[in-house]
Amino acid sequence: MRKEQKRNIKYLKREEWEELRDCIDNVRDKLIIQILYATGVRVAELSKLKIEHIDFEERFISIPWENTKTRTARTVYVPRETLNDMRAYLRLTKRKKELLFRLTKRHLQQLVKKYSDKSGVACSAHTLRHTHVVRALMDKAPIAAVQKQVGHKRLTTTQIYSDLAPEQVREAYEGRRGK
Repeated sequence: MRKEQKRNIKYLKREEWEELRDCIDNVRDKLIIQILYATGVRVAELSKLKIEHIDFEERFISIPWENTKTRTARTVYVPRETLNDMRAYLRLTKRKKELLFRLTKRHLQQLVKKYSDKSGVACSAHTLRHTHVVRALMDKAPIAAVQKQVGHKRLTTTQIYSDLAPEQVREAYEGRRGK
């Protein structure tokens, strides 16, 4: 990835994420945006996510190869809070199988734009993916694990994101010096 492409990668700061999340009053919509942020899945992958691909016990989502951009199946870790919200949504909708959300990729993108406009936080579905990667790296997740989580074929693609988080560099230096 060239230097100008790096500059075009947009991610949300924590306050921006909170503003976006807090402006959503619809249960389904809040869950959709939370899943995109918490897992880093692509919007196309989410549009094809079936309930039977969710392992609530092991806290994983299985994404079949035919639903991925890279044509490689992968397993995505889901935080407990997000899984609990998924369970609550399924109880609310009384759904047990098929698609988790009956929405197209385009509809999901429009939904994110709607809340981006409402909150005043510039954000797209892909911004949430970028934010997931940057946050994971800032929280010191191993880069190889982040690569697997988001389905990057090459580690170098994931490494680009580490240059985008100057806060991480500052935190590392402050932690080393005892602040």
